[in-house]
Amino acid sequence: MPFAQAQYVGVTFGYNYTKETEIIGPDTGTYNTPLYNPDPKNPDGTWDAWVRELGEAGVDFVAPNVRGAYPFTNWSPAGMAPIVKALAKTGLDSQIKVALFDDNAASWKAQWNQANHNSLPFDIGNPANWTYIYDTNYKVFFDTIPDANRFKIDGRPVIIIWTGNAATVGNEQGNYSSAMKYVRQKCMQDFGFNPYIIVNTDALKNDTTLAAVVDAAHAWSGGGTWTLTNVNRTKIGVAFPGLFAPTSPTFRDPDHGRTFDTALKNTVDAGALLTLVEGFTDFLENASVFRVRNLDADGKPLTYQDTLYDYPNQRINILRAHSRNPFSADLKFAAAGADYFGGANGGNGKTNFYRNGNIAIEPTRDVGGGVNVGSMQNGEWLEWEHVPVKAGSHFQVRIATPSSGRKMHFVIDGVAQAPQTLPSTGGWQNWVTYDFGNLGIDADSYHTVRIVFDNGGINFNWWKS
Repeated sequence: MPFAQAQYVGVTFGYNYTKETEIIGPDTGTYNTPLYNPDPKNPDGTWDAWVRELGEAGVDFVAPNVRGAYPFTNWSPAGMAPIVKALAKTGLDSQIKVALFDDNAASWKAQWNQANHNSLPFDIGNPANWTYIYDTNYKVFFDTIPDANRFKIDGRPVIIIWTGNAATVGNEQGNYSSAMKYVRQKCMQDFGFNPYIIVNTDALKNDTTLAAVVDAAHAWSGGGTWTLTNVNRTKIGVAFPGLFAPTSPTFRDPDHGRTFDTALKNTVDAGALLTLVEGFTDFLENASVFRVRNLDADGKPLTYQDTLYDYPNQRINILRAHSRNPFSADLKFAAAGADYFGGANGGNGKTNFYRNGNIAIEPTRDVGGGVNVGSMQNGEWLEWEHVPVKAGSHFQVRIATPSSGRKMHFVIDGVAQAPQTLPSTGGWQNWVTYDFGNLGIDADSYHTVRIVFDNGGINFNWWKS
């Protein structure tokens, strides 16, 4: 259970698949197009892929955008149920919890206006309207996300509300605070807890009684790429990796990852109790953190000018470096998520399956599910940039092969290590973890790691150090 003296990092998250809408991908038409090519026919597979990336990013919580369930049902918080399943399946449910991020321009204003056929700021002064805050919004979320999966501070589930600007919320003075008291009352009545509420500083300006009712506040982007706000002696940070397209007059340049690193230094590293990163899947605003595509559908390399990333895992790596445990012994690197690969003849034969390029990816029957890279060929290789390696750690690989005499080796910062012979596992989907031993890393440090297959006939799922 998180306690308030710690520092926690989480990400906002869109969940664009319901029966009424299309899943993200395979081509967003933006700079930040995901490496992973989601399958509209397999939405649970999408959650599985995203959750694994969240695990590699080292986040403490994910905050899917809550947008209300009535009258427009497409973005109901009930649609978040698959994330609970995916966290359990991948074994990440103890590491990553789920926070409530209320996109109240949608859940309050848009839903209320759709029901009432107007386009006014949400009238928070009318208690009858609070049903859009709680009954068709927060209650649905907490009914969907079990207690064990909720992100908490001091044992209290966290609610983060996006905005309090007058264009979105009207009649705030004295009424916003009353609405938050109502939320506390209903959460206690229905679920037995007193929520930890974080609002926007706009709301504090528009209701001078609100600070005494909430726990903390954020200032969103503040017109830049980070803010650090201290309200009620609690620091809350918000960080962006970049924002918008280079053609936009409000473009905030990612600057080859330096913008994101600076934002996290000024929030997480500056003592924020909680830092919220916008946003793991925010491809629409080019503010995403997920692995980005570095090959187009024809296998042609994409450059920084095409993606605003230097390599696919760049922003995941930057975020993890500022996490509470950047050199985690439990960190696994998925074979299918390598930054670069090469050396193979022929691919998986499936257009836009998982990722573009000449790499054979298939569903795995290994523990936890997901996918593996199959039938590695003689000389085939996979490479990762900026990998955290803990001092004295052993390098381990998760492999399956029906053959004996298969060999592979590591190349660390361009220096090849000795090949080792792998055991036969008795089948293509009979998985074992093979230990390469200590490869001479004597201090916690970052490295470029390549894995080379000296001969073929190996399936490969993940590696760790």
